[in-house]
Amino acid sequence: MKKGISTAIRVLVSFGVLGGLFWIMRKDIGQIWRIILSGDLSYILAAAFFIALMVAFLSMRLKVVFHGENLFVSLKEATELTCVGFFFNNFMPTAVGGDIVKAHYAAHFNKKKMKSYASVFMDRIIGMLAILLVAAAALVFDRGRFDFPAIRPVILIFLLLGTVGIIIMTNRFIAQGMEKMFSRFRLRGLGDRLNEVYSIIHDYRNRPEVVLRSVILSVAVQIVYCVAIYFLFLSLGKRVEFGNILLIMPVVVFVSMVPSIGGLGVRESTTVVLFSVVAGKEVSFAVSMLALAGNLLISVVGGLVYMGWSFKPKPV
Repeated sequence: MKKGISTAIRVLVSFGVLGGLFWIMRKDIGQIWRIILSGDLSYILAAAFFIALMVAFLSMRLKVVFHGENLFVSLKEATELTCVGFFFNNFMPTAVGGDIVKAHYAAHFNKKKMKSYASVFMDRIIGMLAILLVAAAALVFDRGRFDFPAIRPVILIFLLLGTVGIIIMTNRFIAQGMEKMFSRFRLRGLGDRLNEVYSIIHDYRNRPEVVLRSVILSVAVQIVYCVAIYFLFLSLGKRVEFGNILLIMPVVVFVSMVPSIGGLGVRESTTVVLFSVVAGKEVSFAVSMLALAGNLLISVVGGLVYMGWSFKPKPV
């Protein structure tokens, strides 16, 4: 029942917000469609290349994080897991997120369930850290180009929360307190499992080379995706400062984490609201739709990969 309620909330948020966005833009849909149809195909193909490169970097990062826990998956397997994660995030409106699915099926490859879950969680943490680093760099070097004052305190809040999260994950004394707290959850051995996962994640502080390589790949992920967005704007005849894209996209990513179907609706609405200041609402809406198309294309690939797997244990 709880899963059903969670699924209903995600569906309502995604389609409610997306429907609201289309309703607000309803008078401009014809113009937006013409803008998309008149887009420069060479720039769109360039954006598609960088989106594919983003997937490659995500897969490499997942492979590095797994290897940090002696979970040896190939780059091919890591790429399959990444694409299947996109598929479950975007096409399967359930309470089971793409990260959970990746961890579940990774355990099939390496037979180490808890380490698989912890590694996928760590992969997400490192990705969020990279987003914060990119946002911080953009905030420092933006020099006031972006006329949206509210975005700076939002990024600073994210940076503060991220710093607190990193301290919680790495501080030895906090780790001891977390262990005591988790030990109180005795129902079905939940506390023991939580402690095992937390200890695996906490132990990454002793693997600086793994974390460093993962952070570098994560920064590359964020940069190449921002490059893709830059080319999408160019394809529609609008030149947006790359520094502004680096400043806006981290906020889009974080806002997209609210309960929804893979950020659907929330991501597009945030993109339109923030980029309208520098590119106009029609072009911003068109770019959000093109970016969504790229996201869905990766998901289709993930669905095909999933259909081709000979094993399909039910996700939990």
